[in-house]
Amino acid sequence: MSGQMIPMLIPRAFFVTSGVGMDLEQTNAFDFALCDAGIGECNLVEVSSILPANAVETERDTVTLIPGEITFCVMSRADGKSGEVIGAGIGYGWIGERRAFGIICEHHGHYSREYLLEKIREKLYKMAETRIHDKKIEIEEKKLEVKSVEVEEGKFGSIVVALVFVF
Repeated sequence: MSGQMIPMLIPRAFFVTSGVGMDLEQTNAFDFALCDAGIGECNLVEVSSILPANAVETERDTVTLIPGEITFCVMSRADGKSGEVIGAGIGYGWIGERRAFGIICEHHGHYSREYLLEKIREKLYKMAETRIHDKKIEIEEKKLEVKSVEVEEGKFGSIVVALVFVF
């Protein structure tokens, strides 16, 4: 392999999606949540939390995903049983005026939508603090996607919120 360059995987775009699933089996509830989010036919690979500077946000319905495709994402997932409140969310924002890069965070568990929104905002600022040396620079263009539901009687539930990278 001498002399050959290995191509870098840098996403050109991304979308945020979410889904909820309920079933008598927990694994089916998770699968239904993935299908509801429109990513149920993908082989998902979870990655950490940085957006490339030039990546643009797009809508899920503008992206063609091929069944079986290896798909990189940042995922927030919560599972629960009958009567429990479950919630998941993702937030992202751009660092600096010129969008040097973006940061993504997630939070999930047995929480309300309001709690998740607050926690994700808090995490975004904490992530930014560790990366910004000039304390005057703010997180630009913050966006949050959060879902929270009570699991139906006699069922298991799953919620998925994912930021999916497009190459």
